[in-house]
Order: sequence, then structure tokens, then C-alpha cells
Amino acid sequence: MPRPLPRLDLAFAANAAASLGLVRRIEAARVAGRRGDQNRISLTDVELAYELAFLRVFTAWEALLEDVFLRLMCGYERSGVAETLVGGAAPHRTLALAEAAMLHGQQYVLWHNPARVVQRAQSTLINGNFQQVIQSAQARLGQLAAVRHRIAHEQHDASVQFNSVSMAIAGKRYKASRPGRFLRDVSSNPPDRWIDALTAELRSLATQLCT
Repeated sequence: MPRPLPRLDLAFAANAAASLGLVRRIEAARVAGRRGDQNRISLTDVELAYELAFLRVFTAWEALLEDVFLRLMCGYERSGVAETLVGGAAPHRTLALAEAAMLHGQQYVLWHNPARVVQRAQSTLINGNFQQVIQSAQARLGQLAAVRHRIAHEQHDASVQFNSVSMAIAGKRYKASRPGRFLRDVSSNPPDRWIDALTAELRSLATQLCT
């Protein structure tokens, strides 16, 4: 009997909301703190919280991609339609079997690079919704991956890529190439913190993958 793809996007949205809630509470605690108190939350603390929150959001996005992909390999249906495996292969009976086929002897695969995600989809599924959604947002997902990469790594290349992304998205560079300053900054149209705007984009893509 066909199995509907579960609303994994809702779990992703809840996870993202928890991360955004963290930075809002830290912002509120900083405002409420007394000036001169050595334990008062600093602006550096706040910016670090934005970086950690975004890293958690992006990690949840990567987990969502893998969870959806494995279920599609098992024949789960989205909107009543199952994706077709390359070569006419039969859907895998279990998630464990699908994962073994996906790993193909590797210990893990990475999901942060949208180009590689598209390649993985092309080698496994025949031009279905999963591939189309990622391809449609490949450039933006690449930018978000660069922000994630800068948070996780201190290499010069990570800074260069992040500076390029912040110029493309916000039209400026940020001191010390810190993503927290960018994520806390406010976009102009509509006015919203970048962390909220970018997370909303991921939520939209998650919904497209699951409904």
C-alpha cells in the first residue's frame, strides 16, 4: 500500500522556530541587563548566538534533505505521486536498505552543497520534485551554505566566500567577516533580520519538498 511522505517540513519549521526563539530571548536579556554589570550579555554574545542559531537551522535543513530523500527511495508518495528510481529499480523496502544504497560503502554523505545534492538526486531519481526544488534554489542554497561554512570554519577561503555572499545578499561586507553581524542585520524590503528572512526561505523549500 502506498505510503504518504510525512510532513517532515513541519518538524523542520518547529526546529527552526526554536533556534530563532533563542536569539530573541538573548536579545531581550541584553536589553533587560543593567549597564555596568560585568555579567551583562554583550553584543558579541548576541552575534555569536545568531551564528549558533543559524548553524542549527542549516543542520536541520541538511537532516530534512536526507530524511526526505531516503523516503523517496522507498517509494513514499508526495501529493499521491511516487518518484521513479533510475534504471527502473524497485523502491527499497526499508529506510535502512535505502540508506545502505545511498551510502554505497561510505560512512556518510554530505548535504550542505546543493550541487552535490542535485547530482545525488540525478543519479538516483528521475527528474522528480526533489531535484526540481533543489535546482530551482541552487544559487541561494549555495549562498546559505557559504554562511554556514564561515560559521564552522576560520579559513581564509571561508571568509572570502562569505564576503562575496554578504555583498550579493545585503550589499555590504561585515567587520571581521562575521556571519553573526550579517544575520542580525535588517533587510530593507521587507524589513526583517536576515536570519528570519533566510530561515523563511528554507521553510518554504521544505514545504515544497514535502507537500
